[in-house]
Amino acid sequence: MYFSIREKKILSLLLDYPNGITPEELQDILRVSKRTVYREISSIEKTIKSQDIQIIKPRGEGYRIVGESLNLEQLQQQLGEKQAELFTDNVQRQSAIVCSLLLMDEEETIEGLALDFKVSPATITSDLAAIEKSLIDYRLELQRLKGRGIRIIGREKQRRQLLSNLIYNGVSEFDFFHFIDLLDESETMTNNFFLKLLSQSSLLLARKIFEKISQQAFEQVTDNQLQRVLILLALSIDRMKQERFVEVEQENKAKPDSMQIAGQVMIQVATTIEKSIPPQEVRFFAFQLEGVNYKKPQNIFIDSFDVELSYKIKELIRLVSEATAIDFRKDEQLFNDLSAHMAAALKRNLTVIQGANNPLLQKIREKYQQLTTAIIQELAVVFPDHQFTLDELGYVVIHFATSLERHPSGRALSALVLCSSGIGTARILESRIHRYLDEIQNVQVAKISEMNQLDYKSYDLILATVFLPGFHLPYKVISPLLLEDEIKEIKEYIQSLHPDKINENINELKQEPSEAFDEIYETMRIANNLLQNFDVRSVKSQETIEQTLADIIGQLQGTIVTDAKKVTDRVIDRYLVAPIGVPKTNFALFHCADVHVKEPLFTIYDLDQKFMIQGMDKKSIELTRVLLLLAPDPMPESQQSLLGKISSSVIESDLNTEIYKFGNKEIIYQLLSSLFVKEIREE
Repeated sequence: MYFSIREKKILSLLLDYPNGITPEELQDILRVSKRTVYREISSIEKTIKSQDIQIIKPRGEGYRIVGESLNLEQLQQQLGEKQAELFTDNVQRQSAIVCSLLLMDEEETIEGLALDFKVSPATITSDLAAIEKSLIDYRLELQRLKGRGIRIIGREKQRRQLLSNLIYNGVSEFDFFHFIDLLDESETMTNNFFLKLLSQSSLLLARKIFEKISQQAFEQVTDNQLQRVLILLALSIDRMKQERFVEVEQENKAKPDSMQIAGQVMIQVATTIEKSIPPQEVRFFAFQLEGVNYKKPQNIFIDSFDVELSYKIKELIRLVSEATAIDFRKDEQLFNDLSAHMAAALKRNLTVIQGANNPLLQKIREKYQQLTTAIIQELAVVFPDHQFTLDELGYVVIHFATSLERHPSGRALSALVLCSSGIGTARILESRIHRYLDEIQNVQVAKISEMNQLDYKSYDLILATVFLPGFHLPYKVISPLLLEDEIKEIKEYIQSLHPDKINENINELKQEPSEAFDEIYETMRIANNLLQNFDVRSVKSQETIEQTLADIIGQLQGTIVTDAKKVTDRVIDRYLVAPIGVPKTNFALFHCADVHVKEPLFTIYDLDQKFMIQGMDKKSIELTRVLLLLAPDPMPESQQSLLGKISSSVIESDLNTEIYKFGNKEIIYQLLSSLFVKEIREE
């Protein structure tokens, strides 16, 4: 059982004064307000209820703690036990202080915070100085009231966004979903400071709402996205119960599909808490859904829904199913993926000239020849007025081939993979299992948040990308990339579990995995533009690296950037915030995302003189090569994935590092091409 420092102090006083202690005496001793005393007493009452101990306050008298002598002795012993450190570092403590101040209805004293967080008043003063600067980004202000204390002032929207971010960062995925799996109508204990900031009733309501709609709309949502949304929804419910609503303000309209989902959620919230939900709350929650991979609702009342296209897509799936004797009609994801792709494909210029044949798409067409033949035939039937290029055809084949990959057949074992990473990593892992572990027939990738819904008896073995404390069934921890040593270990592990199934005769054709991805055409276009604009250039260095960067970016004015000075300042700001030099090399990756960048760019510049800059390992390097990576802000997901692939590749392997260190344009171009092909196939 966990008690905060202030709660332990109050309990100790109650045990020391069995005849009672008044609220005024507690205020004087703790140096807090009357409202804070009431709040702390209320929290303590909930915690000690399970031990058959209660706090009473007869009219006109002070607080008294009552219970069986044995129970009171056990409580006294617990108060004397040393508890684990609440916070592991200064940043975590400062986050907790901000959360406390944001949730308070009144001012708090430095002494009160020092007692709560078990540090000196001087440490709290130092923390507040750091906090004050960070609040500016959220348009919030730390206000100091002479003789009264401190508080954070600002709009509810900004308060809620900051609170939800801090709570999310303070709770691991496993701990969060393990906790909400235990939630029911009774209280569930947790020692996590940030989880305790949300009422369990609101968390339970948020979970139940998403359980109702997840089958329809949230199949694609990753664990961390679901965790963010649940935290924000629970927090919003808590705040609305207290009549604290986000303000009405002029802002852009949320997307219709996001508004529809948000409306469904808020209707259920309003029904449960018996409060009217104002429109701005629906709009606020809709905006929070914009970055979530939920399935767009197929609703004819949404302006963006194309009834005619929907029919044609279903017809295409039906005809291809009949031509191949493979029933694709049950795959709802195929319908959604094709709808999104064809909506864009049919709007593209019909007179576009066939470009150079894409080798990846050609390989896919050759790999699935029978499927390709059927698709060519049925596309002509369903879309007789549209001439599809070979690349466009390849994209359509990918969607159908992905459907096949989602329903593999013929192997010997069934495996469950519990994965806490995003959908891209999960697909990489699933593909590598199919490719290198012939013993496994079916691979089911599940999220940590789904653990309580799984039937573990239906799987021959269980793999996980994270450790699962308290999970009692046999499982093996693997990395998301499934390294060669792990493949060997899994084969041995399978043999120890199912020696009779290892050498079964498998006569199926092993298909190369081809992963689905959204808006593939746009991703390919961006990849192609990045490659076309890529170059390795020699430049004359200026007196400083900052001046050299200004000269380099200045040459991009009017083509890649609209305001070279502001982009340069942004690049330099990022460079000054953290070391970017790659250790034991001659290069650094200078980068930024800015509204004045028109399109993504990756280019390398060789300098004619050296600059000493700090490397990522805090040691200096001699910089002679600048890797410049620029992106628009905001950045679409299709750009994020490709640019992220570039940045991660720089130190992904010794070979890559050597290529970036010494390679010419042709060699690095080949590296980028292979990176983009892999990323497109995986996403």
